[in-house]
Amino acid sequence: MTDIKMKFYRPFITENFFWDFPTHFNLKKVSEFLGLEIDPTTQYISDSAKTIMRNDGVYWLIQKKHSDDIVALISLSDLDLVKKQAALMITFKGLNDDEKHEISQRLLVFLKDQISLEEIEINQLDHIVQENFTNNGYTVNNNNLLKRS
Repeated sequence: MTDIKMKFYRPFITENFFWDFPTHFNLKKVSEFLGLEIDPTTQYISDSAKTIMRNDGVYWLIQKKHSDDIVALISLSDLDLVKKQAALMITFKGLNDDEKHEISQRLLVFLKDQISLEEIEINQLDHIVQENFTNNGYTVNNNNLLKRS
């Protein structure tokens, strides 16, 4: 059994970004980013908090520093720390390749070094992120799995 608790992995701060759980952001801003009305946004935030507290995954919204613009969402779901696997989804809005790379680097450190994932299920992962993972010890198979090599 593992002692890793997802609720402690916040906030992350990189050179240009601030990462935190959806509960720590303005509801209207989250609603705008997700493209949802307030009620479904509230439900999404509540569900993400429950997932984090159950240690079944982690969700971060990423905000540019010195602005209130949310520019990315990372969700790690179906987390199994014993089998060292999870499913990963990332949504970027209006970021250039360097910014995506910065986010991808921090995510790689988290997934590879901090929680030691061996298998990551992906679906349409941004090419910048996928390249970063494949250049740093993961291979992609045709079942949409990143596997640590």
